[in-house]
Amino acid sequence: MTWRQFRPQAVAGLVVLVLGTAYFLITGLSIHHTYSADLAACGTADCSATVSAFRGTYAPVFDLTQLLMVVLLALLGTFWGAPLIARELETGTHQLAWNQSVTRTRWLAAKLGGAGLAALAAAGLLSYLLTWWAGPLDPISGSRFSPMTYATHDIVPVGYAVFALTLGCTAGLLIRRTVPAMAVTLAVFVAVQIVMPTLVRPHLLPATTVTYAVNANISGQIRGVEIDGDNESVHLDGLSFPRGAWVLDTTPVENASGQAIRASDYPRCFPGFDSDGTNGTNPGRPGQTEVGGSGIGDIGSCLGGNTLHESMTYQPASHYWPMQWIETGICLAISALMSGFCFWWIRRRT
Repeated sequence: MTWRQFRPQAVAGLVVLVLGTAYFLITGLSIHHTYSADLAACGTADCSATVSAFRGTYAPVFDLTQLLMVVLLALLGTFWGAPLIARELETGTHQLAWNQSVTRTRWLAAKLGGAGLAALAAAGLLSYLLTWWAGPLDPISGSRFSPMTYATHDIVPVGYAVFALTLGCTAGLLIRRTVPAMAVTLAVFVAVQIVMPTLVRPHLLPATTVTYAVNANISGQIRGVEIDGDNESVHLDGLSFPRGAWVLDTTPVENASGQAIRASDYPRCFPGFDSDGTNGTNPGRPGQTEVGGSGIGDIGSCLGGNTLHESMTYQPASHYWPMQWIETGICLAISALMSGFCFWWIRRRT
């Protein structure tokens, strides 16, 4: 009975899995070949043009593929998890099983267990294929901590697949109507994908904070200066940080008391800035002014002697795998709690 009811979703999932596997293999081989022929063979020469061309060719495909992976995880909970229980409760067919020798607990265990194993296998395979497929693209596409990359690579997608499925089952059990349960599942999953990278993930492990003394020693690093149009606070662009790190926050340039300096207090160091914000306004960031030019590297020397500093907080690259395991564990723990709630609810309340 369980297999017969789940069969349409299973067949649809199998079709998606086959198509996804074919897509990753066909396009992935092409990407790896191009990388080996062009970038890997570049050696120690200036590869900036080659890297730029490679990025321009595959970056849109890379972004779209990651987005589709997240969409698939959301659809897994919406079309596999939510109808799994809600449809039977809505139509009343659950009574047929309960009036026979099958207990409620066994009925729910068969549904959650079968669908859970299928979701685990599908997400694991697609995640493995995407991680392999994106191997040549990851080093030139930015940080592995970017929300889309982090959520679609390695083991985290498996945790989110199980979470999405149990979320759908829980919504279906509580709401008892298929379409509303699907809508709630999708809305909650999308909300989680927004909350996790912005509020939770940055704090999974203690971050590292470094402080840069603003003086002649950092002049060679400074590539630009951003000045806030409201309070005239100053941010220096280009300060070095460890390769692969996830920068969480940078403070404005501050004095020894920890107060942000005002650009107008140092007119000799910021000749391209007017306190009324009319010079150098950055059209991409309203309210900010960019100061640049041939003398940009002299700002550190100009500000030196004032005991100024700027701080940066980041997650080092070495935290990537521990954070992957922690976030996957959180997803599985929440899934276990939701599953336990479902068993309690169906015994006591249904």
